Amino acid sequence: EPLSDAFGAGRLAEAFRDRRQGPKTLLLDQRTVAGLGNIYVCEALHEARISPFRPAGRVSRPRLEALAGAVRGVLERAIAAGGSTLRDFSAADGALGYFQHSFRAYDREGEACPNAGCGGVIRRRVQAGRSTFWCPACQK
Repeated sequence: EPLSDAFGAGRLAEAFRDRRQGPKTLLLDQRTVAGLGNIYVCEALHEARISPFRPAGRVSRPRLEALAGAVRGVLERAIAAGGSTLRDFSAADGALGYFQHSFRAYDREGEACPNAGCGGVIRRRVQAGRSTFWCPACQK
């Protein structure tokens, strides 16, 4: 559970140890972290400046600290905004979410990376059947 006290860099280090899959694939696996969806994983990896394609076992401890904080921060901001409303989705009570107005990477293909001083352009690639949005200039 990414919003629990048990979630952190140590938990990610255990899950990523010696793994060749990218961190995005592992974060979407509910056995690794419960409840993370594609949008929030793309946003967290972008915030932490970690490539979704880098072998997860090669992500350093400081970067795992950044990723754990980014996952928590993205989820907290999304909850505060009522989630993300894409196409015809709404919450059970019919309310619409507004987090999609804050996306920095997801669904921003071809746009300038919003990270200060980056100068890169957000790209899209299909990974494990899902769209992955990332900045090749700052997500290493």
